[in-house]
Amino acid sequence: MTKRLLAFTMMIVLLACFIMPVAYAHDSQKEHDDDLLYVLFGEGYSLAKDKRPVFQAIADAAALCIDQFSTNKDSRSKEGLFNDLKKRVGFSMSFNDIELLNGKDNLSVSARTHRRYTHRGWDFTYQMESQQKLWAQRKKILTATVNKELFGVSSGFLGNFHFLEGTLYSKLACSPQCDAFCALVYYVHILGDYMEADSYSAEFQQLVPLTRPHDDRKASAIIDDIVELIPDLFPEQQNKYSTLVDTLNNTIRPEVDRILSSWGGIQTQEQFNDYHKCAEDLLRVLMDEIPGLLRNEEFFNKAFFK
Repeated sequence: MTKRLLAFTMMIVLLACFIMPVAYAHDSQKEHDDDLLYVLFGEGYSLAKDKRPVFQAIADAAALCIDQFSTNKDSRSKEGLFNDLKKRVGFSMSFNDIELLNGKDNLSVSARTHRRYTHRGWDFTYQMESQQKLWAQRKKILTATVNKELFGVSSGFLGNFHFLEGTLYSKLACSPQCDAFCALVYYVHILGDYMEADSYSAEFQQLVPLTRPHDDRKASAIIDDIVELIPDLFPEQQNKYSTLVDTLNNTIRPEVDRILSSWGGIQTQEQFNDYHKCAEDLLRVLMDEIPGLLRNEEFFNKAFFK
């Protein structure tokens, strides 16, 4: 009887492993929100009550842009969050335009696979036209929100016309500084997914890497992309962000390159742990350096400190 009970219990455990949804990321959006709060304002900072809706709108836009996915037509995951944000921001997309849905355009979407469509890099170019179009729409959730909340730019009446998307009007609506800020928000979210990982799993490997391979200097990579966005994000602070750039290029990057350039790349748990430590160090550097730089920027100071 005991053996039969034990066998039944083991069967239940095994079934749970197969059927329970696994997110392979922070357990809740709040953990991502906290990471973003610390990078933008510093650890321990408490937002004024009247500024919290601005921050939350940006955090919600990031969650929709990066993490929304539906495993079936009925689930329509995060639709309520999307509708609330649309009322606030006024962007033109519908939920159907931005939904990452299993089976749509022959995409295989699940907790294990959704990252391959949204976690590959802010400016990653997807080979399939349908995937690239979807990612362009997803990015607009974040850029439109940041534009309105931090730069006071709204798509307004013209934004309701899809034929204007991709035109000069649409491109001017998101300045280089706005786009750089959005990219930073995006990569903070991805680093949150790094923090949750405990092995070099197939799911982890769907995330954009920390650095580019030496034979592809245009590939998306977190450190490279952050270094490149810094001049656009802080255009008048060249003399102040040099410490940040130097740390990324000359302290964290060499260690990442050492790990990735080893024979076969990451093959052992020890190598993964070293790689993971680099991601931790990167997030810590951003938390230490970014808040002071942002506070010196008029768009950010006006939105949160005036």
